[in-house]
Amino acid sequence: MKLLKRTGIISWLSLLTLLPSILQAQFTLTGKVTDETGQPLSHASVKLKNKPVGTNTDSQGAFSLQIPVGVTAIVVSYVGYADIERNISGKTQSIVVQLTPNAKSDDVIVIGYGSQRKSDLTGAVGSVKAEIIEKSGATSIDQVLQGRIAGLQMTQNSGMPGGGSSIQIRGLGSINSTNEPIFVIDGVIISSGTGSYSDNAFAAINPADIETIDVLKDASATAIYGAQGANGVIIITTKRGKAGLTRITADAKYGVQSLPKELAVSNLQDYARHQNALYTLLGYPINNYFADPSLLSKGTNWQREIFKPASMGNYSLAFSGGNEYTTYRLSGGYLKQEGVASGSGFDRITVTSNLDTKIKSWLKAGGAVTISRTSQVITIADWNLINAAVRQSPSVPARNLDGSYGGPEDPNDQLSNPLALSELYDKGNKKLGLRGNVYLDMKLLKNLSLRSEFSSDINQERVWSFVPTFTLGGRTNSEITNSKSQRLSANWNLRNVLTYNGQTRSGHVLNAMLGQEITERTSDYLSAFRFGGNNSLRDIDAGNALNATNGGNTSRYAFSSLFGRAIYSYKKRYLLTTTLRYDGSSNFADGNRWGLFPSAAFAWKLSDEAFMRHLKDDMNLKVRLGYGKVGNSNVRQFAYTANISNVPTTWGNGSLIANVPNPDLTWESTDSYNLGLDLGILDNRVEIVADVYLKRTNQLLLELTLPGITGAQQDGPPGSAAAPWANVGAMQNKGVELTINTINLQSKQFRWTSNVVFTLNRNKVIRLNSDVAQINKTYQLSGSPIIVSRTEAGKSIGEFWGYKTIGRINSAADLYDKEGKLRIALPEKQTVNEKTGIWVGDLIWDDYSKDGVINDKDRQYLGSPLPSFTYGFGNNFTYKNFDLNFFFTGSYGNKVMNFLNLNLDNPNVQTGNITRRAARDYAQLGLIDAGGSASDINNVRVVSGDPSMPRMTVNDVNNNNRLSSRFVESGSYLRLQSVAFSWSFPKKVISRLKVSNAKAYFSAQNVFTVSKYSGYDPEVGMTKDQYSNGSQNALLNGLDPGRYPTPRTITFGLSIGL
Repeated sequence: MKLLKRTGIISWLSLLTLLPSILQAQFTLTGKVTDETGQPLSHASVKLKNKPVGTNTDSQGAFSLQIPVGVTAIVVSYVGYADIERNISGKTQSIVVQLTPNAKSDDVIVIGYGSQRKSDLTGAVGSVKAEIIEKSGATSIDQVLQGRIAGLQMTQNSGMPGGGSSIQIRGLGSINSTNEPIFVIDGVIISSGTGSYSDNAFAAINPADIETIDVLKDASATAIYGAQGANGVIIITTKRGKAGLTRITADAKYGVQSLPKELAVSNLQDYARHQNALYTLLGYPINNYFADPSLLSKGTNWQREIFKPASMGNYSLAFSGGNEYTTYRLSGGYLKQEGVASGSGFDRITVTSNLDTKIKSWLKAGGAVTISRTSQVITIADWNLINAAVRQSPSVPARNLDGSYGGPEDPNDQLSNPLALSELYDKGNKKLGLRGNVYLDMKLLKNLSLRSEFSSDINQERVWSFVPTFTLGGRTNSEITNSKSQRLSANWNLRNVLTYNGQTRSGHVLNAMLGQEITERTSDYLSAFRFGGNNSLRDIDAGNALNATNGGNTSRYAFSSLFGRAIYSYKKRYLLTTTLRYDGSSNFADGNRWGLFPSAAFAWKLSDEAFMRHLKDDMNLKVRLGYGKVGNSNVRQFAYTANISNVPTTWGNGSLIANVPNPDLTWESTDSYNLGLDLGILDNRVEIVADVYLKRTNQLLLELTLPGITGAQQDGPPGSAAAPWANVGAMQNKGVELTINTINLQSKQFRWTSNVVFTLNRNKVIRLNSDVAQINKTYQLSGSPIIVSRTEAGKSIGEFWGYKTIGRINSAADLYDKEGKLRIALPEKQTVNEKTGIWVGDLIWDDYSKDGVINDKDRQYLGSPLPSFTYGFGNNFTYKNFDLNFFFTGSYGNKVMNFLNLNLDNPNVQTGNITRRAARDYAQLGLIDAGGSASDINNVRVVSGDPSMPRMTVNDVNNNNRLSSRFVESGSYLRLQSVAFSWSFPKKVISRLKVSNAKAYFSAQNVFTVSKYSGYDPEVGMTKDQYSNGSQNALLNGLDPGRYPTPRTITFGLSIGL
């Protein structure tokens, strides 16, 4: 007993002796984590080395952590930055840890109903981060994508504020169904895409709210979306709150926009000289006003009347924060963008909020909601007033001396006063949108979770058009026309996803997912049209009720799906992803309603193999192989069955068949194959991603063209039935994609990175409904419709179609050989004659049919609007607090049809302006022998003029200005898309301002373009079909009737964080 007591006393004495050292070993470590510029990093991870214990930094980058006995180091990590280990001891009370960007960062990529580490991807996926979006200076996120992701081609259809764009992923996959990918914003599917010629659903989204944009390209990645993923998937993830103190971010930008280029049209002096020469040739009296052109002024420059520098303001404010249980973010944005062209403009208001909360250890809930309101003026685009402004005579005054609008003396002058019309006419739209989702995450078992989510997208659109009475010179409009329409669309989606995550010690990892989804989309449309009323009172009820026209329709579309995915890996070297989706669509009849869409992809990390271990630290190498099948059900609703429409008749209300049904209509399906390579060398300072792919679309959905006698016409007159939809033919896309990212130099204060993106795609129509089937697409601005493109098997979609010029008749030697026989084919029923036939100065046409005459059989393909390849490349330099970024985009091999020049580049135009070339450099004729006859073709030759320009003539029987290769130009270009320079305020200034960070910046967009194209801008997307309400058409790709040019924008901004 005494021994035990002595032992206990000795133990307590020993403990008391050691107590000071124990107390010294247990302490609290405080510190701050910053990036390479000294800016705090919120939510960085600070953990004890080799221990599961740690904490996260707050919004100021600060942390506090209890250090137990035996721990001598901590590990600090942050997404996108290299992990850093810091030694600590009891003497260390406070530290500052500075992280540097990591070349080996393994970003998390959203892949549809889930996410995956970039290093584990088996499909073809591209991403754009918030940093790139910020530096781009773009007001709409579709502009950010241009040239930045291999395989994605973004082309602006219009440079108008809020204007539409064409987005294709790996080429065009459909003829007259949609070619747009689907857009998924925080789980909400937005099917309207980038809209049309003047409309853009992306324009309602504030780029400042975007965290990442992930683009799923091959079918092995998109097949999880089944019938909705045929054209690719763009997943947009918005910024969410992070744990820490409330953080306030404010950003303000002000910019000035301007027209980068004016077209070379005639001024008044050139115009007068040309008119005098033409009228003399025609035998008309010369306008006395033009008697001495040298005494005239330059006249009205209509481009400078229509186009003016315009301002732009873009402002955003965000609050975010939370704790370990609940995080939140609330933001608001306001954009006001005036158009550089009169009669255009756009403004946007957005409010976005999201909340995530951990209710229980096994239960998490949250949601997001965005409210947007946009207003757009599209007057100048809808009435083709840019076309009219370029073509109007410089002799017509824009304004009279008293300040009132001027106008042409001729009452039949349809070009009128484009400036006045852009301000008197009124066409625009206002949209109100509500997009949101709520979710519930439940952890059912250790490795099993269930996520239930409901999302909805509701939009109201109001469109108006008002034409007042007016008098502009001799032109008078005596009757008001007024129209208004309203559309309410609602999309909702209910989704349940069960996810299993499991792994074994032997290296097997399985991530499995099963899901169910139902979707419904409805639309209600009402319209009203009135004549008469009052210029000041524009209410629709002010019009004449006797001839009022009202209309409307309702549509409903439902979708039901079952889907699953399994992602398996073994020792992180062998990766397999399989998906299966079973979709049902209300657009097809029973028996064809359901479609099955499978995919599989395999990846092998060769660099993790034993035989490559000697390179492991310097190289990462992965090969990918994938196959998938996706579908498309985008057809007119209930096209499989007969629909009835009500029509007025002499005896009252009547009914007609509204469409020609096709009960056998079924899914358009696309099979896709992909082979990819991911390579990282020099410790991932050089990263290369390469893919080759083959995509084949079968059972193409096509709205057929039937003879008018059938009573079924596409966009036919009232009373006609809609043409039937059918599955006809096949189309193929194949190509190569390459992305290179490099870290060229990196030190503590300086960093230089570069990136290159290259895309090559070849489109080919494999088959239509017969071997000789052709799709001719016409376009019309004035006069009769003209065939501008043709599509047939063996060619790419929408190639330009017309006559080919092979030269000009410069003398008799170009007409006759030595034996006096014709060298060239003449237009049908035409002879060589100075006054009434073909003559020197006329263009020579290619006799494509080889039948000796020029007629319709000689029309041929003139080139494709699809590029041979597109590219983008940029550099980013960071030095201390300064950051410089510039980015180039380009396209090569595509053609553009300059439809504006069809009327403008013609020396025989009697009314309206012409190009400077047509006025000055047309083919001017002279005599070889001054004493000889002007009627002897052997004595006449071209003495001056542009080699491609025809002569001025009394009777143009050669139809020199017919649609031909003369109007098809190269659309290749290289553009400095954006330049951004920023300066982050130094720490001393920030501390005085009592803010966490501040940055001033300058950016410029569309800085300069190198191109041979004679129009405003070689970037010409899809033109609206003149028979539609502005929707884009793949058969009218690359057609330029005088599109709204993309402005050059210079912006200054200030960003502050609190």
